[in-house]
Amino acid sequence: MEYRYEIKVPISQYNERIFFNWFLSLRNISTHNASREINNIYFDNLNFSSAQNNLDGIANRVKYRIRWYKEGSTFSKCNVELKIKNGKLNKKITVPTKLNFKDILKKDFFDLIKNDLSKINFDHRILCSQKFLPTVQNKYNRAYYLHKDIRMTYDTKVNYKNLKINSINNWNTDNLNVLEIKFNEELLDQARELISSIPFVPKRHSKYLRGLSYCKMAVYI
Repeated sequence: MEYRYEIKVPISQYNERIFFNWFLSLRNISTHNASREINNIYFDNLNFSSAQNNLDGIANRVKYRIRWYKEGSTFSKCNVELKIKNGKLNKKITVPTKLNFKDILKKDFFDLIKNDLSKINFDHRILCSQKFLPTVQNKYNRAYYLHKDIRMTYDTKVNYKNLKINSINNWNTDNLNVLEIKFNEELLDQARELISSIPFVPKRHSKYLRGLSYCKMAVYI
């Protein structure tokens, strides 16, 4: 995947009517993909360096996660994902696996990806030198749209679970939905026009950091 912009707009559930009034006013919008449930497991080291780099606003950083999908009653196999941030741009390296999410929970991140390192362009030295283990799981419903050439997703029913403790049903529900606007650099002017029409302010937003906060593993506003 090429580098692209990902603009995030957190929207309180209490403001959904304002959001949908704006959304329904848009022209040239279509459904890009069927809605589905997204599940993630985030990995971090003992010092929570991935989370700390995000909090510190480090321009070049990596987020480590496993992602799978639920469509109807069917779960997909898991993908290993490296979410790489380079300044204001992002890209994602995806490595498919044959594992289901229950196979993931006791594994180190490096073990999941070591056989595929020769196929991807990624400096893996930090993964070799430190243990990256599961910290937080989340799940949410995602709707997919296309506005002209710009991708939009809308995430609702966001929930988090602490994987550092052994409680079975300790899901924590977020009160924010998230609109994401994703586009390549050549579409910047077109995207600015769309973003300027949104009745909410784009902000930095991390589901991983919010998950740590909701699970009482970090303080994040």
